[in-house]
Amino acid sequence: MSRNRLPANEAKAFILSHARSLFIDKGYDKATMDDLCQLTSMSKGNIYHHFKNKEDIYLQLLDLHVTQLTNRWLNPEFQSMSPTEQLIALADHYGRDCENPLLSSALEFANTLTDDSEVLPVIMAIYEVISNAIKEIVKSGVHQQSLTGDDVESLSFAVMAMLSGATQLCLTMPHLSGDEYAALHINAIKMLLSGIATDTE
Repeated sequence: MSRNRLPANEAKAFILSHARSLFIDKGYDKATMDDLCQLTSMSKGNIYHHFKNKEDIYLQLLDLHVTQLTNRWLNPEFQSMSPTEQLIALADHYGRDCENPLLSSALEFANTLTDDSEVLPVIMAIYEVISNAIKEIVKSGVHQQSLTGDDVESLSFAVMAMLSGATQLCLTMPHLSGDEYAALHINAIKMLLSGIATDTE
């Protein structure tokens, strides 16, 4: 079976796999549809049959990444942890994700967006998945009285800001290892927990 005749799901996965490699190699700005055609040995018409444009391909890569992250949160091992343990596990994941070579192109992609961009609602939906997961953890911690206060929104914002800020800073330090990135994120969350946890575990 030729690549041009792959079933739709297989064709999309094939294109996304090569697109990911392309974005990692060239960055978002310099990667072109011509490059992707060359990598996949597909025509532009075939690729456009599955994706609207380069932006659409990148969004689907981001969505796939968030789906993989969400699946980790839903696994029994994570669900059996206490709220503070879950936050530390999230910090560990955020830190290790700094080694994800796709992240540098994500910053380029973000810089291409304008206030009226059609993809902003999609980006916000992806962000909301992560934000809601953190809110559920914080809400559970407040309910169990392992986190102080009752303002879930503010506590969740503080956690999200801490993790996002730590990631942005770590991306300016490309010489570190995954373990070192993870340690920085975990220490940041533990410092935050020392201020809001009644009994840091």
